[in-house]
Amino acid sequence: MAAVTAQSPSVFASGRFIADYKKTADLLGAPYSEETIQATLNNFPGLFEQGSVSWRATSRDNDQLNYRFYIPSNVDTISMAAKAGYIDPTKPMARLARGWSNMFNGEPAEWCDFDSERGLAKTWILLKGLRSVDDLLAAEEVPESTRAHLDTFHKLGLKYCHFVAVDHDSGTLNLYFTVPGPITEAQAAAYTALAGADPPTAEEFADMRKYVPEHRFAFAVTIHGSTGKIKRVSIYALNIPEGPLPATANDRLRRFFAEAPCYDKVQTRTVGWSYGNGNSKYMKGEASYTGELQNFVKNARLPPNEAMAKLLAESKAAMNF
Repeated sequence: MAAVTAQSPSVFASGRFIADYKKTADLLGAPYSEETIQATLNNFPGLFEQGSVSWRATSRDNDQLNYRFYIPSNVDTISMAAKAGYIDPTKPMARLARGWSNMFNGEPAEWCDFDSERGLAKTWILLKGLRSVDDLLAAEEVPESTRAHLDTFHKLGLKYCHFVAVDHDSGTLNLYFTVPGPITEAQAAAYTALAGADPPTAEEFADMRKYVPEHRFAFAVTIHGSTGKIKRVSIYALNIPEGPLPATANDRLRRFFAEAPCYDKVQTRTVGWSYGNGNSKYMKGEASYTGELQNFVKNARLPPNEAMAKLLAESKAAMNF
């Protein structure tokens, strides 16, 4: 784990961030454009400072080093992205992000995921509570080809989401389900089968059992907006404890977690196992940078409250695999 710089305040400083980004990207062999990075900071003024910022890397050589901000308030980042020329607000994915953001009496908050090639990579929607996938897919902006998966989701106990997201360039949408744990082999195999992928290997599943939170965990489905094809699924271990990384993490991810700068009191770490079409697979890693991300995720590994426990029990009862 990278050393936590306790002497420095956990506040975002653009000059320091660019220097930290370049150093970390160079260590990973990740391509970058300093001009593109600076533009993202200029085009979303104050938002990196307002919330928490984290890094994201993958186990794949030459992949981008991504960064994102988490903010508690609902700021119209979609309009900001359109004004900066990152997206066309009339395109399906931008309209879908807007539609989801406007649901539930406007409670959701918009977060952004960036890379140094495209600038804006994804728009995330924090739903502020578990929301029914039926309600989310009933939004008029959701393609009918995506709604067609509802019965399958129900049979797998995939009933409630905490986040949703859109990737504007690839035209894909992401549903981040909160599902009951502890994870089982049958559960993991049913989830990877959604993307036409084999079940996790014995080593991968052993890591999941060790690191994925016991009470509930995050499971993501990536769907192509125009075709409805499920492209990829991911199983996440949020806020993993201090100590060794999963055995299945490769050298690139280990370098990432060891070297990515962090100015929080506690470096928050998340890992994910991703399975896609044609049995393509890789691991993801996320590490906090500034803004005390631990305050957002500190309950991820604790027992659920009564209301959430009821929803998780409902999801578990629906599982059919």
